[in-house]
Amino acid sequence: MKGFFSSSTIRLELFEKNSAIFNMSKGKISLIGIGRLGICTAMVFEKAGYEVLGVDINEDYVNKINNKSLISYEPHVCEMLAQSKNFRATTNQVEAINFSDMIFICVDTPSTGDDRYYDTFKLTNVLTSINAEKPSNKHIMIMCTVLPGYIRNEGRQLIKDCTNCTLNYNPEFIAQGAIIHGFLNPDVVLIGAENETAASRIKEIYVNSVANQPHYAIMAPESAEVMKISLNCFVTTKIAYANMIADIADKTPGANKFDILKAVGMDSRVGMKCLMPGWSYGGPCFPRDNRALAGYADKIGIDAKISKATNEINLQHVDFMAQNYLEKNKDTYVFEHIAYKQPCDVPITEESAKCFVAVKLAKAGKTVILRDQPHILEDAKRLFGKEADFVYEDIATPRDPATIDG
Repeated sequence: MKGFFSSSTIRLELFEKNSAIFNMSKGKISLIGIGRLGICTAMVFEKAGYEVLGVDINEDYVNKINNKSLISYEPHVCEMLAQSKNFRATTNQVEAINFSDMIFICVDTPSTGDDRYYDTFKLTNVLTSINAEKPSNKHIMIMCTVLPGYIRNEGRQLIKDCTNCTLNYNPEFIAQGAIIHGFLNPDVVLIGAENETAASRIKEIYVNSVANQPHYAIMAPESAEVMKISLNCFVTTKIAYANMIADIADKTPGANKFDILKAVGMDSRVGMKCLMPGWSYGGPCFPRDNRALAGYADKIGIDAKISKATNEINLQHVDFMAQNYLEKNKDTYVFEHIAYKQPCDVPITEESAKCFVAVKLAKAGKTVILRDQPHILEDAKRLFGKEADFVYEDIATPRDPATIDG
């Protein structure tokens, strides 16, 4: 299918969210994988007027969803679940395959720590299970991040017995802790479709579901696989650049990093987003996607020096910040809001820059106190507890703001 970004492709009329529209069924959607991202996707589609059937292998989790007792730290999930009328969860994947001709797959593809970067074991199992049923006339949408080439080289072969079924790529550009807001207000909706019928059907769902007027980037699945990690890598490059300039400014007598970067961002070719000094980027997506693009490029004979340099600068900024703290020569350092981004109620400290700095300070013999909500502290203990000894403190415990270092 030809790639295109015509005016008709990106045109969108605002979706008026009133009760009459919400109560009007727009069709059925199957969603295989209703974890952190999947449950949010289900809530948005259901709120838009679709009948949604979600699949998860955890029976206890499914029961909590169906009796609406699920506890989620992701904003708005619990409220939307309580209000939902046309969403149901099941452990029966075959039921979901038969429920709708629009099947979204939202299982996690976690980091592998090797040159595969994304563990597609669950995704492969789902596609294999779909193929075993030999369905026909289905549109299958992969929402999880994969390396370029997955659909052409693996995915297509896994559903070879499915008749007249398309395999498409439709990942989201969201951030943990603001998934529903991001889903409702995207800058761009990426649709990697095998044909124009699939593209039209997928786009229709988003037109009915989002609250703004995004661009619709419709292209071949292979292009979409590259675009997904490319966009994240551009953002990481911008963050790393801002922090590099900030570090230079900090070492330049009389220079103000905020004034400098604000002025740089005033140029329309640059823009202000992601251009303020701060902590290094972290979390489950940005670092991994940056390394994955560089690794994939190496495999096909391209030296992606920008992505490699971005990763190096990001780590260098951690070292720079740790050294700055050490130069204060304090015995005790206190950090609060230690998730990978701030503020964030979701317990994700994976590649958190604050935690990386805290580890370096603790290894230098300093006492480091980490303050946050208990469930976030537990995640930090799991990921960083073996690297250094910290003092963990509930953020609800009163503390003089003057004692907070970061």
